[in-house]
Parts: sequence; structure tokens; C-alpha cells
Amino acid sequence: MLFKNDAKARAQHQAVRENAGWYRWTHDLVKVTGKDSTAFLDWLFVNTVGKAAVGRSKYTTMLNEDGKIIDDTIVMHMGEDTWWVSTLYAPQFIKWADAHKGSYDVAYEDITKQMDMYSVQGPNAGKVLNALLAQPVDELKRFQVADNKIGGIAVQIHRSGFTGENGYEIYCAIADTAAVEAAIREAAAKFDAPELTILEVYVRSLPVEKGFALRQDMYLLTPFECGLDWSVHFDKDFVGKDALLKAKEEGPKYKLVGLEYLAESYEDIAQREIVYSYGVPCGFVRAAIYGYTVDKNIGFAVIDAKHAVIGEKVTVGQNDSPAVITEKSWL
Repeated sequence: MLFKNDAKARAQHQAVRENAGWYRWTHDLVKVTGKDSTAFLDWLFVNTVGKAAVGRSKYTTMLNEDGKIIDDTIVMHMGEDTWWVSTLYAPQFIKWADAHKGSYDVAYEDITKQMDMYSVQGPNAGKVLNALLAQPVDELKRFQVADNKIGGIAVQIHRSGFTGENGYEIYCAIADTAAVEAAIREAAAKFDAPELTILEVYVRSLPVEKGFALRQDMYLLTPFECGLDWSVHFDKDFVGKDALLKAKEEGPKYKLVGLEYLAESYEDIAQREIVYSYGVPCGFVRAAIYGYTVDKNIGFAVIDAKHAVIGEKVTVGQNDSPAVITEKSWL
């Protein structure tokens, strides 16, 4: 849990907003191959994954048969009939893929233990990368992935991240991770870009300010209830399509919204804490964190659609902590 007067957390947070910072963070990684790999991923995900050219990636969600989100991922097109799926839950993804493989000519494996990933985020992230890599990243577009080298070490650079700032992910073989980390540390030091050592800073404080939700925040909601309708492509088939079409026609039952906590402290607020409108339960908390750029206690909540009115005051938990419903982003 982060607090307003946590100087270390504030410094790491603001380094990313104003300069740059880096951290080691390995999402689970599943490699998908085979002549039907593109069609298979288009079947599993709501976005048109198949339209991503080699060297490009897409953000998307994966639904169950009821049209509800069970995962959100970045899918990277690494080569002909070769994809990487970046997820926090590789074993669950593989189990789901097994259940929906059917006659697709496709193979997939969890390569998490074979690869490592570092992230450099912030306005000066590109400068750090250019001081580190054999080839500059100035022309690398967002959601593009390309081969590069650190010294003689082969790496893949993905322009992406979860902070809302310009950022890059560096993928390397696990055998090379010590050398890659040392090189990142040296390059980052030239720009006074610190290592981020506080998980809640780069997983919650930075992302929440920008409205970036985790899979657990969206779990078992529809994309329309999370503001992700832009990612849904009904011009193709995907798991949960029929149920999602019905949900679209009926309208959202819930909404993932922002909550701004009005009390000085939010330390008694936890996930699943009940949200009340005039004493009547209307939803529950998904996240509560301190945002050091906006200097506010903020977070997400799932609220009954009829109560999800921006500006509406609510109370949270047994202590009736005051809060107000906001848009899902503060920056």
C-alpha cells in the first residue's frame, strides 16, 4: 500500500512521469506456432489479431462463452506463423487454448522460463534505449517489436508498457539476463533514471492515474462494461461472440469506473470492499492506490450501471469512507 508521504515511492513514480525509470518484470509468455496460428488467435481473441503484420502487436481481451473477460493480453507477431502472447496467466491460457483448439493446426508452449523482460518507461526512455542498443529506436512505432542487440547479445525491443508514458520492453534469453541488466543499469545511470523497486508504483500507482486496469479489475465484465468496445470486432468469429452481441443489445449491467477517495487515508480500503449509494450497496472496489502525480487517493470500482454516474458521491466500506465516481483516468 502506498501513502502520500512515502518519499521513495513518490520519487520512483515521478521519475517515470518526468524522466525515465526501469524495472525487471516478466509477464508469462506463450509462444504460438503453426500454419493455423493466426486463425486460432483470431478465434480466441476479440480483436483482429490476424491483421497485425510481422513485427507488430495488438492489445486484446479473451472472453468465455458468456461474453465475459477472462484475460487481457498483448499479442505479438514475431515471424511467419509465430506469435508471442504476453499474459500474467500462461497455465490458464494454455488450458483455455486446449479446450478450444479443435482442428486448428497449431502448437503453443509456455516459454516464460526461457525469456526475461525489462521495461524502460518515461519521456526519456528512448534516450536510455539509444545509449544501450546497437540500433536506435527513434523510428520504432508504438506496438512494434524489432530485433536489436545489446553489445553482442540478441534482444527483442517492443515499444509498449503499462505506465501511460513512452516506453520499451526488452526481451532477452534468460541466460543473458545478468549482462542485459548490467547494461541497462549503466545506460539508465547516464540519465539519472532509477530502478523501480516498489511493485505498487509500476503496477498500480502509475497505471491507475492513466486509467490502465489489470485483468483482475475487468474479470468477468464485458468489454463494453470496461470501455473496451473499440477492441471488439464483430466482423469475425470469436469465443463468446453470440453472448457478447446479446449483452451489447441489452446494455451494460455494470461499469468499471474511477473512484476518488475523499478522505486523507484509504488504508482501510481493500479489493471487494462494498461501495454504497445512500446506504444501498451498488458495487465493489477493484483497486485503491495513491497517485503521486495527481496527489490523490484513487482507484477503480465496479458499479451497477444505473448508479455509475460521474460526479456521484458514494461511501466505501464499513467505515463509510467518502468517495466520488469519476472517469477511469486522471491524466
